[in-house]
Amino acid sequence: NIKGGDDMDMKGKNKRRIHLIDKEFQTKFIVKFCLLVILSSIVTVSLLYFFALQTTTVSFEDARAVVKSTADFIFPVLLQTVIIVTVLVGIATIIITLLMSHKISGPLYRFRKEFEKIEAGDLVSGFNIRKNDQFKELADILNRAEKKLKDVLSKTKSNIRNLENTVNSLDIGDEKRSSLKKDIKDVEDSLDYFKT
Repeated sequence: NIKGGDDMDMKGKNKRRIHLIDKEFQTKFIVKFCLLVILSSIVTVSLLYFFALQTTTVSFEDARAVVKSTADFIFPVLLQTVIIVTVLVGIATIIITLLMSHKISGPLYRFRKEFEKIEAGDLVSGFNIRKNDQFKELADILNRAEKKLKDVLSKTKSNIRNLENTVNSLDIGDEKRSSLKKDIKDVEDSLDYFKT
């Protein structure tokens, strides 16, 4: 369903081709920030209106002097201004949070795929994310852990081969040798699950 999340271009650099990698996470992330902008606008208008209720303003309308509460006088202009500012800040918030969430959800998507590969026993390829993305340090730790695991598996496979040679050279009964070989084969089969 999600493809091209971290496709490689001709030069070997990671480039994302889509902006919504994890649609559910990114949508919730953006909506929460937009709700914060809207809520702050509502609080601002409410506070200004509340404080303006306690004062009066004299204005001229149709060549007549009119006394109004300051709240009634400024409310239409205040409301228009706050709506325009909220829309502009909302658009900026959507763009910024989309870019921020992209730098988070992209690496999380890559981590999920890498852990799925490890779960399937695939330790062949390394794991990289773009240097400007979040979690770069965590990706480096995962790479070191995979390398250490590969080294341990490689050494264990070598030790199993040495053990098998030792069992073959021992002067023991066929039944005992066969039992040991079966145990060694079981260990080898378990180790062969991992592709290094």
